[in-house]
Amino acid sequence: MAIPLCQAQRLPSWMNELPKPGNNTYMYVREAGEGTTLTEALNTALFRVMQSTANRIGRPFDAQSVDKALAGGNDYQTLSRQYNIPINKVDQYDQQLADGTFRVWVLCQVAVSGNIQPVWEELRREGEINNWTSLAKSAVVPGLGQMGKGYSTEGALTLGGELLLVGTGIGCYFMAQLKIDVMHDASTSYADWNAARSSYNTLQTVSYIAWGSAAVLYVFNLYRAFAMQPRRTNGLALAPTLMPSHSGPTPGISLTLNL
Repeated sequence: MAIPLCQAQRLPSWMNELPKPGNNTYMYVREAGEGTTLTEALNTALFRVMQSTANRIGRPFDAQSVDKALAGGNDYQTLSRQYNIPINKVDQYDQQLADGTFRVWVLCQVAVSGNIQPVWEELRREGEINNWTSLAKSAVVPGLGQMGKGYSTEGALTLGGELLLVGTGIGCYFMAQLKIDVMHDASTSYADWNAARSSYNTLQTVSYIAWGSAAVLYVFNLYRAFAMQPRRTNGLALAPTLMPSHSGPTPGISLTLNL
């Protein structure tokens, strides 16, 4: 099995589950194509979409002519109109495999019937619906929303910073309480009382600064989780993916190296 390696995009949600169409004039289909270049892989995927759609709605399909036209630089929209096979590509997912070849998955809207003119609709992107989700995640666990959008380092630093500041605030609070016990002890000497009071004031100040900094970092964390755009995850990672097979796409694991 070829392992996707190098600059794989984050797996879009439609790779696991097709979106629901907004009306009954079209449906979503997903196809994959392979090739020595991205263009060749994309053309193969689009060819398969056109072929399956033509067979389903009962349109004649000259596979050799379509394949030649795509390889010659004709865009799929022109061929779609020419052969009266209504399709609309709305998204794609690119992979470069370890052997240097490419695999491209395409998500297309296609006509449900040859007798119905489809009304295409814009696909709602993940970023448009994930901002509030990311905000909610970071509200519960600071940094989690950033991690979900691909900013693993920032998310980890945010979580670590929040834990450090909150831990410092809690630690200083309890240490200050111990100093109060010393100050209230009747057997404490005047020198020890002064030392305990000085330590108490310092601990209280550090505690206030830590709590205030934690609050500022928390609010900034919420802003970043909501406002930042999703991106590829840097570094080497395992990610869920779909692999082509004779029986259709099957779940698998991809090893990705994003630069």
